[in-house]
Amino acid sequence: MSEAHAPASRWPQWIHRLLRRGWPKRVHLALESGSPALRGGLPVHDSPRFSICLAGIGRYVVLRQQRLEVITLQRGDAIVAAPQALMEPHPAARYLAIGFVFAPEMTQCLLAKKGRGGHRFLQTHHDSRVLDEDGRHFFQALQNRRGSPPDDLAARRLVELLLIKTAEMSEQPEPAVTKAGKARFTWLAACQFVQENLHHPIGRQEVADFLHLHPNHVSRLFRDFSGQSFLDHLLQARLERSRPMLKDPQLNITEIAHVCGFRDANYFIRCYRRHFGKSPGRARLSHFA
Repeated sequence: MSEAHAPASRWPQWIHRLLRRGWPKRVHLALESGSPALRGGLPVHDSPRFSICLAGIGRYVVLRQQRLEVITLQRGDAIVAAPQALMEPHPAARYLAIGFVFAPEMTQCLLAKKGRGGHRFLQTHHDSRVLDEDGRHFFQALQNRRGSPPDDLAARRLVELLLIKTAEMSEQPEPAVTKAGKARFTWLAACQFVQENLHHPIGRQEVADFLHLHPNHVSRLFRDFSGQSFLDHLLQARLERSRPMLKDPQLNITEIAHVCGFRDANYFIRCYRRHFGKSPGRARLSHFA
């Protein structure tokens, strides 16, 4: 498959192909979040999601009984993450996977490849339609399967229902939107990508590759809809991510800087002081005081 923005019509075909194969074969659940120190500074994601391994070996870091654990997915296996749960690809993972993210303002369909060269999105589709009440109940039912084994039949059937729901959404006609409305929707997708990858060394090019846009177009989107340059938006998002982490006494300033995407702690301190008027250390002391 070529690296391009896949038409919405392809996703139902791919989903129905998975269902005909009887996938998922097994379902692993990621349901715990934990403190930043407990999860080693790894981020959690606000929206429910699931991925199915299409090829290779999928490995994900999750929390189980408040301990970091690596889950291994074979071909045809799925992993489901509840809102605020930790589900992060393991650095050694090598896989091709299809994933679905159900955010409040959009549904994302993603075809991703993780190899030696890093994580790449081969196909993406961002749909303005969102999961309905039935779909939210399916996710809640999956969360209620806590402690079930990976071959739990009920969990497999619930993921199948979520796949059917996603295919139905993609098969519906796209709602009519203005050019400005479409641009804003693309900007929202860019913002979500930034939020979910703040701990990585991302820049304008990575966002452009994810959305299959020119980097200059990414800059225009942020200037038009946030009133900021892309770099200013990225810096502010990283600084805002650091603020709740300063309340965790188990994380030192250097760890917080790295988790928020700053490669240098001194640069993080300078940026924090310039943005908030005090150093991270002073902010931490005032919180505990």
